[in-house]
Amino acid sequence: MNAQLRHIIIRMFVTLLVLIVLETLASSLFPMFGMTRYRIPFNVLIVLYITFKLRTPWIPVMVFLVQWFHSIFTVEGWEIGTIAGVFVAIVVSYAKDLMHFSSVMITMVLTQVFQCVWLAVVIGLLSLKGAENFYLLDKFWRFIPESLILSILSPFLFSILDKIWASSERGMLGDDG
Repeated sequence: MNAQLRHIIIRMFVTLLVLIVLETLASSLFPMFGMTRYRIPFNVLIVLYITFKLRTPWIPVMVFLVQWFHSIFTVEGWEIGTIAGVFVAIVVSYAKDLMHFSSVMITMVLTQVFQCVWLAVVIGLLSLKGAENFYLLDKFWRFIPESLILSILSPFLFSILDKIWASSERGMLGDDG
């Protein structure tokens, strides 16, 4: 097996374990505090990390895996999240050379911007599926606090994922080959 592919598989396995732990905590802690309508979508943050920091042709497969494991914890399907994640990955790939995660604030702003792109794709796909306007509006209003929390948590989670993926300071794993 190719050394780079083995590296990706091992790191992806650890990342999926982190996702499972975060989803389990979010699924159990928020209802304990009475927040049954809100769930922090850590899958979006992990997909954004993968698209921001990694340079590999395996990104669509990685997005699929993250969405598939996320679907264990939610009634939402994995397919819309996978399409949104791959779309965001394509947009990020065009702008990746312009993005530098030099400060906490820049990381938070970029995370928020691409979460908005993610939401636009998801709402567009749901409306094509024939979702009711009330559901789409409710999804938008729930997005606001969830995305702000994710943006605030993004520097912390990205630093953990940097350690898992052994990403360089510049943040582009896979530049050398």
